[in-house]
Amino acid sequence: MENRLQVGEATVPTLAQPKPVSGIRLSVVSLTTSFIQGICVLAVGINAAKVILGITSVAASGGSAWIHSDPVRFGLRYLSLFLSFATLWVIWNGWRLRNRSAASWRKAPLARREKWSIAFGLLSSVISWILIVAEVFAHQKMHPR
Repeated sequence: MENRLQVGEATVPTLAQPKPVSGIRLSVVSLTTSFIQGICVLAVGINAAKVILGITSVAASGGSAWIHSDPVRFGLRYLSLFLSFATLWVIWNGWRLRNRSAASWRKAPLARREKWSIAFGLLSSVISWILIVAEVFAHQKMHPR
């Protein structure tokens, strides 16, 4: 069956109109191609990460003797010790000032974010102490004096 367009008294045959493509079919095709492109991007990114990790591993292994030397280790140990003491002092001092009777009129409940911040500071200080003690004992076992 041929489509015809009537213009005046003459009828002109028209080109067959393509059937409209379903929106679902187009969505499935575009999702499939985007999924395939995502897999390619992921593969390229993983390979780049492997290269970067390999290069940094080689660079770090060359300098590990210097990083693990006594002056660097002791300096980092004492810096960590000082910073954990400072964190604990700041948390203690804030708690002390907050609980004074002179501050009772302006005392508001701590927000959730403030509680998490205090908990994170305490946890990081405790973990620092554990790591410092572990490092001291590990190096006494490895290098008895």
